[in-house]
Parts: sequence; structure tokens; C-alpha cells
Amino acid sequence: MLADSKAWWSVAGLTLLLWAFRLFGYVDIYPLLSVPAVVLALWGIGTVAAVWQPRRPSAWAERLLGSATVALALLGFFLWSYVQVVAAPSYGTDELAFDQYAAQLLRHGANPYTHSMAPAFQLFHVSPDGYTFLLNGHAVTALSYPALSFLVYVPFLLLGWGTQLAVVVNVGAWALAMVLAFALLPRQVRPLAVVIGSLDVYIGYAVGGVTDALFVPLLIGAVYRWDAFAHTSGWRAWRGPVLLGLAMAVKQTPWLVLPFLAGGVMLEASGSGAIRALKTAGRYLAVALGAFLVPNLPFVVLSPHAWLRDVMTPIASHTVPAGQGLVELSLFLGIGGGSLDAYRDALIAVFVVLLVIYLATYPRLKTWAVLIPSAALFFSARSFGSYLVMLLPAALVAAFTVDPFSQVVGAALADGREKLGTFARKVRRWWLVAAGCAVCAGAVAFVLASRPPLAVRIVSVRTTGQLATVVQVGVEVTNTSGHVASPAFTVESGGQLTAFWLHTGGPTRLRPGQAARYTLYAPNFFAQPPITGGFQVVAFTNDPGTVSRSPSYVPTTWHVSLVPDSVSRIIPLGEPITVRASILDQLDRPVHVAGEPVYLGQVVYDQQGLVFGQAIINQAQVGQTPVVAYTNGRGVATFTIRGTQSSADPVYFEANLVNSHQFYPYGYSDILPVRFGRGA
Repeated sequence: MLADSKAWWSVAGLTLLLWAFRLFGYVDIYPLLSVPAVVLALWGIGTVAAVWQPRRPSAWAERLLGSATVALALLGFFLWSYVQVVAAPSYGTDELAFDQYAAQLLRHGANPYTHSMAPAFQLFHVSPDGYTFLLNGHAVTALSYPALSFLVYVPFLLLGWGTQLAVVVNVGAWALAMVLAFALLPRQVRPLAVVIGSLDVYIGYAVGGVTDALFVPLLIGAVYRWDAFAHTSGWRAWRGPVLLGLAMAVKQTPWLVLPFLAGGVMLEASGSGAIRALKTAGRYLAVALGAFLVPNLPFVVLSPHAWLRDVMTPIASHTVPAGQGLVELSLFLGIGGGSLDAYRDALIAVFVVLLVIYLATYPRLKTWAVLIPSAALFFSARSFGSYLVMLLPAALVAAFTVDPFSQVVGAALADGREKLGTFARKVRRWWLVAAGCAVCAGAVAFVLASRPPLAVRIVSVRTTGQLATVVQVGVEVTNTSGHVASPAFTVESGGQLTAFWLHTGGPTRLRPGQAARYTLYAPNFFAQPPITGGFQVVAFTNDPGTVSRSPSYVPTTWHVSLVPDSVSRIIPLGEPITVRASILDQLDRPVHVAGEPVYLGQVVYDQQGLVFGQAIINQAQVGQTPVVAYTNGRGVATFTIRGTQSSADPVYFEANLVNSHQFYPYGYSDILPVRFGRGA
């Protein structure tokens, strides 16, 4: 094997080890998983050892061992996916639920594009965190995707299979993508298919409900040696554009790939003259668009307006901004956000500039043809991680299977287009690149210079106590813009926007310069951020589309630690035990603060429910909870506990702090169970 091949097979072996580790976490629940976990670990170690032997294995042995490695990686993926589904059978996203519900509607003779998808939320138990929201706070209930996104489920439904169908098809599509990538990549980099296909981000998306996995195998087949279209005849020439059209019929992301491939095909054919080049590109476009229309045409004919409205929903509707792209600066730092339309304009500008540079410098960026659209999506107001990474497997296959410098293009350049002179062409190209970069920079600067219209400040917080979540927030909002604003509020925690919060107290419409206080209420449990971490309030307006945020609200990072952290004997009634509660910071360093109140509570978690504990804490009454003690100069509060009655259940003690301004509890310690009994 070549050195790079050995390196990648070594990484593939480590990947199998990781699959073994993933399965190991579930062997207590599913003991039989220990068998594949052992096999994966042994094969992974063996792969790493085998590839470094001095003798290169025969071709058939290499193919056999490679196929076995892929098969084992798929086994690990399937088993891991199974336990994820059993642990959390609810569908993780609205798109997964919408697609299967649309297929069920079609099975019963209904056009999904003329029906609301709202029943899918309850039918597939989608958490409100999995909804897509509009800027006015309403959830999207339109289908939102081309027809192949749900047609793929129909045959299975006709066979009577409906339980977890969408997840299983998603997982199967990702497994197929891994196999295709392994088969189509050059031999020395084939292990990349195993490595990339096993990354947490991809397997998490496949099981979690991101339906991009459905188009990935189609797109991989479409971009394999895509540059050969200009010089290939017969059915082989149809493979690329047909598969691309079908990928486009699943979701909108592959739409962005079409101009780059069609433009590249045109330039590949330019050695035979401009007319033939245009005809070749036109043929590629016609076949791809025809393949796209085949699954969609019945719905276009039945209700063209409904089909177009739903398919354009992710593009044309005012959905909330989110993702890991440039929009992070507006959502988390408050930089920009005064015009969400500016993000749309920036996306268009960057996409057009990248396409022009790609065509003008062809074939210099040829191997990037499938990857470039991901770079453009980085500037979208909705730049989810799936948009940024799901094109990568196909981009990898394209980059390793095209001819980086086509002989036909090179001949055309040498035959006439170089008459302008090499130096002159380079200068023009660099000027074009510089101008394009300037346009992109200007678009981004405009996005970031658009100030958010609302100044939002958190003024009060109400929590759920021991549940340690925030259930109510008071905010002060000032309209700093020159137009009337109608804010809708939500909370951002852990990088995720929750369902929109209910609010009272302030006006529906804020005049320019007006300030008001609103009280926000969590609409459901999923929307309640944990008090143990930071969160921020986000305010959206719909017309114009804007986003404003409050500064991050970070509760004090102190927490309590109990010593001892366990009592491993039965404590006789009346015998005192001493528990010291130390205040620690976020790095578990002692906080030397005197006079800080620490509260110690007691409760019995009986099998039938909660029971009040009957222990005496310090000099308080029997069963009193909580009891307060104050820290000494080392930040330690001391509690003396005595049991008063025996019980089959231990008494559970837990200490916490209380915010001195908002009066909510926080900084809960670990729970200390103590069992009291008679005698020694």
C-alpha cells in the first residue's frame, strides 16, 4: 500500500474502535451488543496492525479486507442507530415528520401540498424544539420540500410498514452513501468513506431527523466523474444529470450545485466550439431539470400554486435565522440583525461571485465545484450545520474522480484563447477575483452594519426551584429604530432557539423611542433553559425582518459541594453526623466568602412519591426543611444532622444557594443519601 493509503486505513481501524466504544455504552441494557463490540474492537486493532506490515497484500485480499471493514462499520452504525431510536423514538425534526405524513396523505389519495402538516407534530411526537418557526412566532406547517422527499416512503407504506419508517430510510440512505463513496473513490483514499461516514455529525443527523441523507447517495452518483459528460455518449452520459435532478427533487440544497456542474460541462466542451459547448450545457440542464420534474410533475399539474408555495417555503418565507454561519454574530453578539433581508442579499451576492470566479478561472477551482455552494450557504440567515457539511461526501467523490486539468480545456486554451497572452489573462483573472472579494466584503459589511432595532435587557428571572429551569423572565425593551416594531420573543440556550414565549405587560407595537417592560412565560417544559447555564432573550420582528438580543444572562457560577459526599453505613438514631457545605466556583475552586447563607433541605423519595424527612438539622425542628447556615471565612457552612426515625428509605439531603436579588435557588449540590436505623 502507498503511505497515504496506510495512513487512512489506520484511521479507518481507529474508527471501528470508536464504533466499539459507542456500543459499549449500551451493553448493560443490551448484553448481546458486547459481541459486536468485541468484534469491532479486534478488527479495528487488527486493521491498524495489518496495514503497517512491510508486504503489500494481494489485490483480492485488499478488496476483501476493505469490504469487511466497511461491512463492520455499517454493522456498528445500524446497531447504534437501533439503540438511539429505542431510547428516543420521537421524531427529532419537523421535516422528518412532514415527509412521512405527506407520504401517508398521498397513500390515502390526498395531495400533501394542499394540506397542513400540523397533525404530523402530534402523530410523530415532535418536540416543540424541533419545529421551524416564522418571525411572528408561528410554526411552519407547509410541506416545504420537493416530492421525492416523501415519495420514497410510499412503497414501504403500501407494504404496511410505518413505524419509524422515516428514520430507517434515513439510516439506510446514509449507509448506501457510505458504500457508494467507498466503491467510487480511488483505492488509496477509500478508507475516507468509512471515516467520514462514521463521524458523529453525520450519524447524528441520519438518526436525528435531518433528511439530507436521502439526497447524499444520489448526489454522490451524480458527481462521480461529472466532467466526462461532455465527451460521453449513451446511457452513461445520462447518469450524472439524472441523479442530480433526483437529488434536487429531494431537497433544495443540491439546487445550488447545478449551475457549477452545468458551467463546468460547458467549459469542458468548449474545445469543440462555443455552439457545441452551449448545446452540451443545455442538454445537461435539460436532463437534470427533466429528472427533477418527473416526481414533481403530478403535483405541479394538480395544484401549481400550492406546489410552488410549499417548495419555496424555506427560501421565501420569513423563518427565524439560525445556524452555525455568519448569522451567529447577530444571534449571539448582537452584531448586525437589523435586516435579515441583508443576509439573503449577501447569500445571493456571494453565490454569484463564487460562480463567476469558478467559471472565469476554470479549471483552477474545478475540484471545488460541489464544495463551493457550502461556502455560499455560510452567509445565509439559516446556515445550519447540515447545509455546511452534507455536500462534503459528494464533494470528496467529485474532487478525487474528476480530471483536475482537462486536456480538452488545456488544448482549447493553447489553441486560441491564449492569444490574449498569459500575463494579460492572469491579470484579468486576479482583477476579477479582487472585484468579487470586494463585492462579498461589501455585502457582509452591510449585513453586520445593520443595527438591531431593539435594546433588550433582562430585569427579572423566576425559576422552578429544584428543577433548576427558568420558567419566567422579565425584560425591558426599547425601540431604538425609526419605525414601529412588533416584537415576538424567544429564548436562546445552548445555541438553540426555543419555541416562542408568551408575553404580557408591554404593548403589541412599540413606537420609535418607546420603552416597555414585558413578562415572558415559557410555553412548555422544553423551552425552559437550565439555570445552571447562560441564556439570552431574542426578539424578532416580522416586517421588516430583524433580530435583537439581550446580553447573556449568566447566573452566578458558584455551586455547593457536600463533605462527605456519601455515607456508607446505617446511622443510629440520635447519633450526630457533620456535613460541611463548601462554596465552589465554576472550576471547583473554593470561594472564601463569609456570611453567605447555604440552605440544606431533606426529603424522602419513596416508591409511592415524596415524603417529608424527619431528621433534625442543626437546632431546627424535626423535619424542618430547608435549614440555613452561614459560611465561615473559608466559604464553608456546617450542618449537624440527627435521625429521629427508622425508615426503609434513606433521607436525601441537598444544599443550595439563593440569589440575593432575584431570590431564586441555584448552585445545587449533589444529593447525599443517609439511612437512619436503630442500634449500631
